[in-house]
Amino acid sequence: MTVLVAGVAIYIFRKKLGRLWTVHNLFKKHVIVHNFRTIQDLGFDSVNVSTRGTPVATLQEGKQHDLPPTFTWQDMKFDTEKWLEDHWTTGLVVLKRDSDNQARVLIEKYFRGNDASSRCISWSMCKSVVSALFGIAVDKQLIGDITNKTVTDYVPELIGSGYEGVPIKHVLQMSSGIAFDEDYFHPFSDINMMGYTLALGWSMDSFVASLKAAWKPGVRNHYVSMDTQVLAMILTRATRQRLSDFAEEHLWSKVGFQSGATWLLDNAADRTELAFGILGATTRDWARFGWLYLNGGVSPSLGTRILSEGWVRASLAADAPHLQPGKQNTMSDYPTFGYGYQWWLCPHPDDPARLARDYMALGVYGQLIYVSPDDGLVIAKNAAFPHYAKLQDPESHENYLETQGLAAMRAIARSLRNA
Repeated sequence: MTVLVAGVAIYIFRKKLGRLWTVHNLFKKHVIVHNFRTIQDLGFDSVNVSTRGTPVATLQEGKQHDLPPTFTWQDMKFDTEKWLEDHWTTGLVVLKRDSDNQARVLIEKYFRGNDASSRCISWSMCKSVVSALFGIAVDKQLIGDITNKTVTDYVPELIGSGYEGVPIKHVLQMSSGIAFDEDYFHPFSDINMMGYTLALGWSMDSFVASLKAAWKPGVRNHYVSMDTQVLAMILTRATRQRLSDFAEEHLWSKVGFQSGATWLLDNAADRTELAFGILGATTRDWARFGWLYLNGGVSPSLGTRILSEGWVRASLAADAPHLQPGKQNTMSDYPTFGYGYQWWLCPHPDDPARLARDYMALGVYGQLIYVSPDDGLVIAKNAAFPHYAKLQDPESHENYLETQGLAAMRAIARSLRNA
């Protein structure tokens, strides 16, 4: 019996050590691209989210259009193709919706060994997916008034944490008031402590319960990845379904995605989906998710409503001063952008203190979904840029890769306006 116990202990220790080593090396330059497209094969627990055979939202093939030769950012001119390559883009899909709600692929490119079948890790683009799932639950009246209902109305396990009594709407708007350091490149930041929790196979819910408040909720737009994890906790308690099961039933089998998705879990025992950012899907399917929002919540495949118009409209609104774009907003970590319900809202090109109508899902290392209602266009971009930290603005938390990305996407949209 002693030998058996010792053997089990060694096995568990080796597995944890292996996961820790994998997380430590996940973003290394020589493996980052491979890791981002094969993360489900790196020793983490995961679950498949199926399309259940729903008809695929067809992307019409046709003439491939050229990228605009250049784009401008802060009075500097960039070669568009070179910018994409220099920042380790792995996939780019540009689709345009026609008047009959069909979509054409205008540009499709893959780089660094990726192809149309590569399930690319989302990172924080996943937050916008969780927002959609939350909206579905609200529309179905499984979750009550998000202004008055609080986190702990649904998740009593968080009583005593910084989330106790926090209105759900403030969590959706990254305004929970939680103290959290989202510095990916400081070894002892909160986000990296979360990474070590994942690496060692510990409970993500328990990590969330350890967090404390720093501000009053609803006054500061402070980016906290665990806010999205809390939204998932509310969803699972309110719907009495696992997050991946709810996603499969109400989203992934409704939109018209071509492939299933892979959602990573915290460990084999708790099997909690990592809602803050570890969902793998193809670049085309990320574009189809943007198409759902371009349609105002109507399925591109089935023509049925998945999200209410009211939820989509509220998701894309910055309805408080601390959520507005512009340097005058001293209560936002990222004042270039406005913020909605887990969506980044783009500033007006002529007045950066005003919102335009376009918006984005953003993921660290270069992922994005850009949606332009005025152009009827969606751009999905996957990337694995290992030097992301070097593009950090020294005067703010913002990253040049993301603000340059907006300029590049707008240039692409303008060039295809009459396509």
